Amino acid sequence: MQKLQIFVINSRSGKQLGLIRNPIHLLDLLKEGEDGYILTPPLPSWDAYGRLEVLKEQLHGKLGHFHWFVRALTRNMERVLHDSGNTQVIPDGLIHALHSITKGRLAAEERIMTELRQQGYWPADISRAVDQSVFRSSLVQFPGIRRSSWGIEVCTRCNSRNIVKRPCIKCGLQDCPVCIECSVIGENRGCSTWITCPVEAENGVERRDIPFHLDYELTKAQQHASYELVQFVQGRQRRALVWAACGAGKTEVTFGAIRHVLGKGGQVLFAIPRLDIVRELAQRCARAFPGLEIAVHHGGQSWLAHGDLVVATTHQVLHFYRRFDLVILDEVDAFPYHGSEMLRFGVERAAAVHGKLVEMTATPTTIPKTIPVITIPARYHGFPLPEPEISKVQLPPWEKLESSSLPSIVVDILKDRREPWIVFAPTIEACGRIQQAVTELTGIEVGICHSQEPQRQETIERFRRGCLEVVVATSVLERGVTFPRVNVMVLYADHPLFSSSTLVQMAGRVGRTKEFPNGQVWFLGSRITPQMRKACRMIQQLNWEAEERGLLRGEGDA
Repeated sequence: MQKLQIFVINSRSGKQLGLIRNPIHLLDLLKEGEDGYILTPPLPSWDAYGRLEVLKEQLHGKLGHFHWFVRALTRNMERVLHDSGNTQVIPDGLIHALHSITKGRLAAEERIMTELRQQGYWPADISRAVDQSVFRSSLVQFPGIRRSSWGIEVCTRCNSRNIVKRPCIKCGLQDCPVCIECSVIGENRGCSTWITCPVEAENGVERRDIPFHLDYELTKAQQHASYELVQFVQGRQRRALVWAACGAGKTEVTFGAIRHVLGKGGQVLFAIPRLDIVRELAQRCARAFPGLEIAVHHGGQSWLAHGDLVVATTHQVLHFYRRFDLVILDEVDAFPYHGSEMLRFGVERAAAVHGKLVEMTATPTTIPKTIPVITIPARYHGFPLPEPEISKVQLPPWEKLESSSLPSIVVDILKDRREPWIVFAPTIEACGRIQQAVTELTGIEVGICHSQEPQRQETIERFRRGCLEVVVATSVLERGVTFPRVNVMVLYADHPLFSSSTLVQMAGRVGRTKEFPNGQVWFLGSRITPQMRKACRMIQQLNWEAEERGLLRGEGDA
């Protein structure tokens, strides 16, 4: 971690303030006839920026007041006169390498230093190159923690105000500010310095051919959505929503827009909340775009992975800065993105100034009226989505649930086991109670699946192979899994944890394959909540639209 010093350059056009890592670097910045002053001792980044802002305010005020402030700031001002014989030449390739690793990225200075040292450059030369590039505005640098206009400390990386003061072995302060919110992807302190190379829009770039291949043909609904997405990226609006039925194949409809943007020389980010889906999507993109370099970013991967198409977890998006011409965000309703101001900020900042943002979901919380909404209301097999049956039943609190108090409708439904069942429950404790009650009443082995179950993956595989007829699960199975022939029951569907989005996703486990496109979905609760009704309406609306657009199979269709 290098500290920063405030300098002022006196020239015929006036005074220019800035920050520098080494006083001798100021010689590189002076023109003939100019001289400069180092105004402060070395300061941690956030302190240096705070003082610099105050100085700039004084500079734009009365000149005499500025001189008084400078004299009060330090008694040990160091004057640096221009002497062309003292300037040093930066090694060939260093500036290019520096700009290359920071282009479109928000990178910590320490990380940049480590990378360039591995390329054979000396720290003194790297610091000189950074100071020159920042002065000439080819690089932009920020303090790790900045002060807002109201004096509130804000994290530069994630925009959070969740800042605490802790001792720091890097800058030596006992009260160095640290961001708690984004610490999961690495520490960010007030003495950290972040650097980026802005990505400029390239006009007149020669169009390039992007090889594209799919092993299957898009459905009529997918083709229409793909066309609308290409029209969107060619238009003026900046944001669009893709609303797709569970299992409708929304990922594939983005490939046309991705190819269009890449073909014009642009860059694309595909962000997903879940790590396992990032790996899967990267493989699908590699098959669809043979020969294209794809960068995959998630915890444990190299931060310098190169590629015009980037597939990343939503947390990794915080490492990008005004880079992408098209940002596609999948599963906007899923944890951890949903409800996170930090991750939304990161996605917005990752997009270039002119960039487009496409959000995709099977369960939108609201249907916006001010942006394009592209729907894919039918699954690839052309059968309607199974619509839930809602039933009001007398359910005891799950803490008191026993086999004798389980409603008879639950037992009657589960006894008809021509197909396997997933029984969803709101909590881990409820899962255990329901598993025990169903086992006692049916006499069969009932699997259990939740975040703290060590045999979770084994249970999923046994269920998939047909070794288990019933599995009781929390929301860990609400998305990202496909089981043939499965039916779904949601017990305690009136629980506050079950939003309409969650209920739609749970219902979406049913009827996903062509061989078994139908099935049963039951929402059971002591009361019928607005969320339960909303989930049913969303599914019904998609089925109605699919029928209106002629996307569903007729009774005589094979």
